[in-house]
Amino acid sequence: MCFSSSQPFSDTPTRLVLYLKTQSHVRIPRLSRRRRMWREEKEMEMINLKLYMENQNIIQENEKLKKKALLLHQENKALFSLLQTKKCSSLP
Repeated sequence: MCFSSSQPFSDTPTRLVLYLKTQSHVRIPRLSRRRRMWREEKEMEMINLKLYMENQNIIQENEKLKKKALLLHQENKALFSLLQTKKCSSLP
């Protein structure tokens, strides 16, 4: 049984149904699976990009906090040394 594009399926509707069933079961699920996988890959790329950007922001903020902590530590050491010198000078 050969189907040509010029021959309509009006003779028997079962031929059309059989033709459509075989076509839809073979090609369409693969295509929809490919599309779904492609869509999922794109969504995953977007999620990864957002996480990467968030991670970069956290790293930058961490560097700022490290610098601030270092400055506070140096200030604390300087104040502690001043306190020690005042204690030493106030002792008889």
